[in-house]
Amino acid sequence: MELLALDLDLEPASEADPAPDGPHEVGGPGDADGVDATGAAPGRGSGRPAHRAAWAVVAVLLALAGSVVATTVADGARTVDVAALSGGLEPLGSPPSVAWSVPVDPRGGVVVAPGAVVTLDGRLTAHALDDGRPVWRSERLDEAAACLPGPERVAQDVIVCLAPVREAGRLRLTVVRADTGRTAGSRVVDVAGDAIAPVGEADVVRARLSGRDVVVTREDAATGAPRWERRLEHDRVTRARLAARAPQPGVALDVSRGVVALVAPGVVATFTEDGAPIEDGQIWTVVRMPDGRYVGTAYGSGTASVFSADGQESFRFRGRALEAPLSDGSVPGVLLANTFGGVAGVDAATGAPVWTLPVSAYRAVLRLDGLAVLESETTYHAVDVETGQQRWAVRLPDRGRWPALTDGRSLVVTHARHGRPPELVSLALDDGAVEWRWPVPDGTYHVFTAQGRLFLLGGDRLTAVS
Repeated sequence: MELLALDLDLEPASEADPAPDGPHEVGGPGDADGVDATGAAPGRGSGRPAHRAAWAVVAVLLALAGSVVATTVADGARTVDVAALSGGLEPLGSPPSVAWSVPVDPRGGVVVAPGAVVTLDGRLTAHALDDGRPVWRSERLDEAAACLPGPERVAQDVIVCLAPVREAGRLRLTVVRADTGRTAGSRVVDVAGDAIAPVGEADVVRARLSGRDVVVTREDAATGAPRWERRLEHDRVTRARLAARAPQPGVALDVSRGVVALVAPGVVATFTEDGAPIEDGQIWTVVRMPDGRYVGTAYGSGTASVFSADGQESFRFRGRALEAPLSDGSVPGVLLANTFGGVAGVDAATGAPVWTLPVSAYRAVLRLDGLAVLESETTYHAVDVETGQQRWAVRLPDRGRWPALTDGRSLVVTHARHGRPPELVSLALDDGAVEWRWPVPDGTYHVFTAQGRLFLLGGDRLTAVS
């Protein structure tokens, strides 16, 4: 297959990021200028600037980004509905247009629930995805409440709302049914900072301080019934090791991509959602793979590890693992790795190299139908996962901070030029060609999907587009 290289800024590729032989330069329609794992998303569902800043710190501390959907895989075949993925869309085919819009409280946030998108303005209001009509409203919540999960994840059975109480180190936890808005329970819990996150269908994981140690518990969100509990002992060596990497005090907890990861002064640990330890004493970027195993890379390490479903290390391989947040689980026999001089395909059963490609790429953004799209500082590269053949390359030096989206046949990315409003750009997955561009309305600070629909979140409006 001919390699197609597109330069949307009509500039030659730099020597550090060379274009393949015979590049095709394509400018976007109506714009001579042409056209980030993972920009900083708003806070974990609060929509408040303070929460967004706090979550950015957590992301840096944990070196984590994106999410992985666990699926049953079949070799070489798409096994999941793309629209059901976080970042998945129903087929677009043309530039989107505004479908409906509702006001939102700038101090509130947004939660995605089954069949609805939920806003917070003193109480939760669920809006139907098709037309925005109110479906249910909850009882009134504490004025300072913030609700989880954020718009990057779909709430399953419950929505968890948190509000401060007078006692330091404690929060009021109110649990609301995601299908009806009815209150399922309310209690006061001990929490280290805001180290609490939803997990599973109706549970939470929370971390609390016990002297210099940290206790991590998974429990029923409404009742507090424990599923498991782990005590993490403070370690001076770990504290010294983390001094240069995590200078901020406090406890940072992340529950996403199938793992529970925690960083605190003198404490670092990564668990499965079932509480099985994966690693401790080092900051690891670990994600659950579609086949139920885990893959991760230690911070600053040149090797990655594959772990069994119960958290036991199976083997190591050279490079840093590249797991795409948008993945259908196809070609499960090959893992991708950044080898710091290129990209490699790795046998998923043994760690042996399958192929190598001298392409600079540090993140995988998409993996569908055996095609992976890899991201470098300036370019998106499409690679055949099974063979390592590069299909096309698109130069995109002015990317925005919103996550990539897909409808299964195209990749939708952000073009953010200085002094101009950002726009969404659709790239065809078969050849990288620009299909359309759409200027995002002024004031939009986040873009997310809900069950195949695209939503824009602004300072005082939630807008559905189709």
